[in-house]
Amino acid sequence: MSIAIQALEPRFIDQLAAWHQAQWYHLDDSVNEAVRRKRLAEHCDTRSLPATFVALEDGELVGSICLVAHDTSDRPQYSPWLSRIFVAPEHRGKGVGKALIDRAKAEMRRQGHDALYLITEDKGPYYARMGWINVENYKLNDHPVEIMKISLH
Repeated sequence: MSIAIQALEPRFIDQLAAWHQAQWYHLDDSVNEAVRRKRLAEHCDTRSLPATFVALEDGELVGSICLVAHDTSDRPQYSPWLSRIFVAPEHRGKGVGKALIDRAKAEMRRQGHDALYLITEDKGPYYARMGWINVENYKLNDHPVEIMKISLH
């Protein structure tokens, strides 16, 4: 297995939008696949936010991670965010998610950020094992989630 993490390329946008819609449509029904494609098109330049990195295994798209300034408008004190961390089901358990997170953390550190946030519905223990801490239990469109933080120092 050879995993490469790189900046999003336009050729991967359709697949990512479909994956993201299937995974997270229930959290915000105002966002459809077309909206996701449009937003992802703005994520290809990873030198600033928003940005998306993709994981490729032998050239095949297997996962992604987005970086955004704000993932929820009513928590401006938290920034920047990891968002839409996704690994294709058949590639889970291989370290792809951790590789994507490590790349995102390195990029945010390079850009001068000292912390990073994320929202998770049910993966709190996974992130906690990597050093993330719960900073708030939150309702995202009436769905209970955790807001978690990690120091980049």
